[in-house]
Amino acid sequence: MMKEAMAIAVCASLAKCAFSEAWYVPGWMRTQTPEGGAWSSFTNVFSSSECAFWQWDGDELWQKAVRNADAAGRRLARDVRSLPAGRRDSLVLVGHSLGGRVIAHALADLGATGDRIAAAALLAPAIPANDPDVAKMGAGSKSPVILVVNPQDITLKYVYAAAGGESGQPLGANGTPAPVANVREFSVPSDITDTTAIHDAWGSNDTIKRIANHHASFYFAELGRILDGKPSKNVQMVVPQGNVNIESKVVDAGVWWDVLDYSRGWKLERNILTGHCRILNPSKRRIAWGSEARMRESFAKVKRQLQQQP
Repeated sequence: MMKEAMAIAVCASLAKCAFSEAWYVPGWMRTQTPEGGAWSSFTNVFSSSECAFWQWDGDELWQKAVRNADAAGRRLARDVRSLPAGRRDSLVLVGHSLGGRVIAHALADLGATGDRIAAAALLAPAIPANDPDVAKMGAGSKSPVILVVNPQDITLKYVYAAAGGESGQPLGANGTPAPVANVREFSVPSDITDTTAIHDAWGSNDTIKRIANHHASFYFAELGRILDGKPSKNVQMVVPQGNVNIESKVVDAGVWWDVLDYSRGWKLERNILTGHCRILNPSKRRIAWGSEARMRESFAKVKRQLQQQP
């Protein structure tokens, strides 16, 4: 009930905002011109606003695109500051994937000087959850920054990690390690690919949709519900990851594992030989594993989510 009440409060505060302008910051390899499916999803959600496509130089190889996204955040902050105060007060920034990374940096930059926009939404942001700007980004927005995540986003959970060069796991799959001031996190439901229509050529193929579940339209579907005051209730548990994990059922034997913490069938266990830890769900599936410090932090987030459930 607490989580539902919080969501309603966030939606109510956003409903009071008149978004006369909405800027979309696209993700990797979609940064020069509006891409059909994502752009249509964006304009549908913000149909009563003047919509703009904010370009940045992200049509590059991954490592260079990441560096460009970090630099683009500062440029976005400058563009926002150049607006008259009245326009800033009614502006919402929305970014997907690396576009969410751009906005996170911009919000932290704005907040550092006391500048704020009306609202912002980060959809599956491809930025390390431990990036210092993640903890600061709430200061750049009057309304709570909406963070929409999917712990089963295949691109973020596996491809992002394989690309390397980052300091931590992606925010768009892991969420924030701990609550962040003026940031509200929403997880998408497990059936998001089944209930969201994709108008691209592959959109009618359910298998491809499940594999390509990083597509912006899935996240816009949930954002639309959030702004309508009806966020999904059957959302997935967000368990911050340590090492790359393939979920599997395990033998939950007490011989090799000590139980460090327990809540509603969820367990945090430590291997008595190696010292590494794992998190098991009530179905005895390994949801995450890694160092004890990382898994204790992850399990603390699991417990917070469980406490918010009825």
